[in-house]
Amino acid sequence: MNDKKSLRELEPELRAAINSGKVAEFETHGFSMIPLLHDGGDKVRLVKPEGRLAVGDVAFCVTDTGKYVLHRVIQIKDSGYILKGDNCTSTEFCKGDGDVIGVAGAFIRRGRLIDVNSFSYRFYCRFRKPLLRLWQLFWKLADRLAALKNK
Repeated sequence: MNDKKSLRELEPELRAAINSGKVAEFETHGFSMIPLLHDGGDKVRLVKPEGRLAVGDVAFCVTDTGKYVLHRVIQIKDSGYILKGDNCTSTEFCKGDGDVIGVAGAFIRRGRLIDVNSFSYRFYCRFRKPLLRLWQLFWKLADRLAALKNK
């Protein structure tokens, strides 16, 4: 029997914990936030946002299509937030503060705690676009080398 809950089932628990001032922590899945977070194993600690989100915040939201995403705020509009994963080309739309479940206060990457106020995280945010490009080039080269080896 599978006793894992879906995000839709967990949402009320997460909101209640975050709104009461507690930290909600869960393992991330997917590839949209590479190289910051990797599929499985890495975790995010969500906290209650202090007011409106700011550009650069990593928010856990329900999008206008009903999808749950942990993506970075790239633009603020009167009608909501435009979000984008660090490893994505497309954007998502979150209608407003009511659809924001929490904001990242820290990440746990390979067992190491990375606070969003730390130097290493601020450095990553400042240089994430070139770092991502290097990451993509590395994997493209690795794929080519593997293809040559398998010939």
